[in-house]
Amino acid sequence: MNEYLLWKEFRNGDLTAYAVIYKRYFFVLYKYGKKMCHDHELIKDCIQDLFIKIWNNRENLRDTTSIKYYLFTSLKRKLLDTLETPHMKFATDKEILDDDLVEMADFSYEEETPSNWKNIAKAMTQLSAHQQKLLKLKFSENLTNKEIAEELGITIQSVYNAVFKALKSIRKQLVVVLVLMLNFFGL
Repeated sequence: MNEYLLWKEFRNGDLTAYAVIYKRYFFVLYKYGKKMCHDHELIKDCIQDLFIKIWNNRENLRDTTSIKYYLFTSLKRKLLDTLETPHMKFATDKEILDDDLVEMADFSYEEETPSNWKNIAKAMTQLSAHQQKLLKLKFSENLTNKEIAEELGITIQSVYNAVFKALKSIRKQLVVVLVLMLNFFGL
């Protein structure tokens, strides 16, 4: 079925057309979203919100010959709007969500921990107990932000805020350690 007719049937309330659009574009939208954001759960949430929004507003939507282009544009706008809010901005900050930092965040306090983990563990002790628990749930137990919020009885926004502040604090402390090491070795 061509895009124009599929979209028209969807706009007329055809659930089958809606399901076809969802199945055809969810994964493509997800891959597209990963290019703009590192928070995979946020991408999925935005896609879900997008599909709910277009279903609820289907009668007011304009005709299109490219559903893919329409959905890509809508998802991009939704992600940018979400990421521009202060509590979400960290998701696009490559310095804060640096893959190396995430991989090192094992939070093990054992003697045999590599030195870079020891620095992170030391930086962790400077965090509040609440921030430490959030980071442990996020990185050691691999819980999503939604799961953390449910477990701790707080909002997802609170999870984002606290994780952002904790990672920012750890990063600042690690930069200080790096600067001291560079000065010590005369580099």
